[in-house]
Amino acid sequence: MKKKIKVLQVIPKLGYGGAETGCYDLAHFLPEQGCKSFIVTSGGVLLKFIKKEKVKVFRLPVQSKNPILILFNAIIISLIILIYNINIVHARSRAPAWSCLIATKITARKFVTTFHGTYNFNNRFKKFYNSVMVRAHLVIAGSNFIFSHINENYGDFFSNRKRKLLVIFRGINTNYFNPQKISS
Repeated sequence: MKKKIKVLQVIPKLGYGGAETGCYDLAHFLPEQGCKSFIVTSGGVLLKFIKKEKVKVFRLPVQSKNPILILFNAIIISLIILIYNINIVHARSRAPAWSCLIATKITARKFVTTFHGTYNFNNRFKKFYNSVMVRAHLVIAGSNFIFSHINENYGDFFSNRKRKLLVIFRGINTNYFNPQKISS
């Protein structure tokens, strides 16, 4: 019997940005493919549009960079992973990624991140903080530019072949975007 894939996405807030709408769209796409879909977020305007029969949502303060809250979130995310038997945890931002990294180490689950931006780093601490985005089993870059940035600045994380880096280009949802409604 084939094991059902259960994906937990963790994002600070479900607003209207690219990472947020990508999370929302994927959360609703997964059940159509026979997967179970879960989101952990602190809130956001897109929450009211989540189809509750398709996606289970948990509210946690995952937007916080406070180390104590990051650890608290890691414990709760670990419990969610174990209770719902989550297979894959996908973090879409740095602070939640630290919680997810800890939770997936505790629960021995697959960890995925999407690297959305270049994340400035002026010192070693900031580069270390940002490096959580490349500590996953699979790192998704949203463009060739981000892929090059990751290779240039974090390439040593991929030298042991235990991690994979790939590009998945952002698309548009043609159910919402109609080019014929745009005036030239």
